[in-house]
Amino acid sequence: MEVSCEGEASDDSIKIRTRAAELVVLDIADDPDTPATQYRLSINSGRVVYVSIDAGVYDEDDDYFPPMLLDLLPPFPSGDWNKGHIIKTEERPQPHFAWTRRLDLPKITSIWHPTHVEFNELRIYSKLMPNVAEAFHPNYGDVIAKYARFEWEISSYQAETEVYSWIEGHNIGPNFLGHLTEGGRVIGFLLQKLDGLHAGIQDLARCEDIVRKLHSFDILHGDLNRHNFLVNQEQVRLIDFETSVRGQDEDKQAEELRGLKGELLDGSGKASTTHLRKA
Repeated sequence: MEVSCEGEASDDSIKIRTRAAELVVLDIADDPDTPATQYRLSINSGRVVYVSIDAGVYDEDDDYFPPMLLDLLPPFPSGDWNKGHIIKTEERPQPHFAWTRRLDLPKITSIWHPTHVEFNELRIYSKLMPNVAEAFHPNYGDVIAKYARFEWEISSYQAETEVYSWIEGHNIGPNFLGHLTEGGRVIGFLLQKLDGLHAGIQDLARCEDIVRKLHSFDILHGDLNRHNFLVNQEQVRLIDFETSVRGQDEDKQAEELRGLKGELLDGSGKASTTHLRKA
């Protein structure tokens, strides 16, 4: 396959142009259920496909270095497929597609907000975590995008999407701007980008107030560490509701609140920075 590397795109992805198509590596991850490596790729800045590659097809260093890997890929088959698998065998030692298929991929089903935004409408300019990015959208400006890169990640964002419906309009978390879709399939959501810092012990009283407000809706956050608060002079907001649950008894709520002081004193950095732009 004849390629020329165009370098890094603005969202840290790698763009390669072939004679047939332009491929962009959006995400790479090890499959938790198989020894294959999974790739999420954009074709011609539009259609997204998922390609798995058997272990041993390429050198391990090439698997995680997109410019080298894309130079080695076999030609992409035509047709309306969204999943493919690359192998090599003794009978056919050159890497090749064993199959391509059009599958109904898992999706978030907690659909409650009227706004839907396609992933390819975003210009991602900074990855905060593998699944969390700062991005620009022409209608909404700077936003935070949280999304499932691969199908095994859908369940976490299914749960968090539902939590945002419970707290909508109550100034507990960032504003939920809409569902994020990929070819119409809901894979995540967009959030308001807030200015703020992570909480410290000096913010204890304000953080206790926002946690009590969350508890008043019968919701347990489930991961109250200092990195899951955003604090500025005007407000405190909670973030990262992947492990939040509803219907917990008052004893569990009281236990979560009692542990808050220790979490704010903890400087271990056990959680990653998300949704943060330093004020």
